[in-house]
Amino acid sequence: MRKILATDIGGTKTLFQLSTEDGDVILEKSYESQGFADFDSVLATFLNEPSVKSYQIDQACFAVAGPVSGRQAQVTNLPWQLDADDLAAKFAINHIVLCNDFEAVAHGINCLDDNDVICLQQGHETVDAPRAVIGAGTGLGQALMLPTKGDAWQVVATEGGHTDFGPRDQLQISLVEHLITKFGHVSYERLVSGPGIVEIYQFLLIHEDYDENEQLRLAMEEGDPAAAISHFAANQQDALATKAMGLFSNIYAAQAANFALSVLPYGGLYIAGGIASKNVKLFQQEAFLDSFLDKGKMSALLTKIPIRLILEAKVGLLGARLLARQSQV
Repeated sequence: MRKILATDIGGTKTLFQLSTEDGDVILEKSYESQGFADFDSVLATFLNEPSVKSYQIDQACFAVAGPVSGRQAQVTNLPWQLDADDLAAKFAINHIVLCNDFEAVAHGINCLDDNDVICLQQGHETVDAPRAVIGAGTGLGQALMLPTKGDAWQVVATEGGHTDFGPRDQLQISLVEHLITKFGHVSYERLVSGPGIVEIYQFLLIHEDYDENEQLRLAMEEGDPAAAISHFAANQQDALATKAMGLFSNIYAAQAANFALSVLPYGGLYIAGGIASKNVKLFQQEAFLDSFLDKGKMSALLTKIPIRLILEAKVGLLGARLLARQSQV
């Protein structure tokens, strides 16, 4: 029976799943991406796991958080480059597919159950209309889905998360001025991401002249700073964290609406990524939808677009497995 390797490569974590063609999982394991100099090293580590190393891998899909060009890919937030042909030869893998990570997320949507998705806006779904998917994690991914024959979709990966950030009020103008001084170019990914939450928090700390919460500062130093900010906000333990997450949500919704206006996804706009699945209540607040709909003459049009939040954190891995399984050896 054929063995299938699905891999979701992110700037923070790289997740592997080796399974049989029938879907029986042999091993699923996550590694901290920053702990490896290149993708070859983390792949070698997984393939040397005792429960894996005796297997011949027939088909693999590597979903990459970054642009893919033919048989090569570059991870945006890591110095990792992938060449599918080199990897196939080096690790004796019969066939490798490379795809953008949000291409994999888009394909993974059809692998989800009803309880893996929640509705943020009912809209008016059109079954033969495009879909769109957006999601923030270490970076900001976006992909569009075009209907083809039957239940199939043509997925188009994009780098739309790197479009220029457009401030919408005086506070956001001050924010972008602060970030231009710090970084030069300011994209939506600079703000709609885990690192973006931290940038917003640090900006507000200075701009609003807050006294920093000592417990939150220690939590940020000892663990994931974005997760610490979102945790303190969700539990109403810090006013600055709450304001930072509110501003983050506002900007996230605005970019989701920008993408929706570009695609008109009457088949559904899907919000993916670890930040959304871990902060569901933030996205269910009226403020998120109010910001999404705040597009002047196009506000009424945006009410027609179904918005769904994906709860399944491994949707990209599901899509990568589907693509690997469908690939030709």
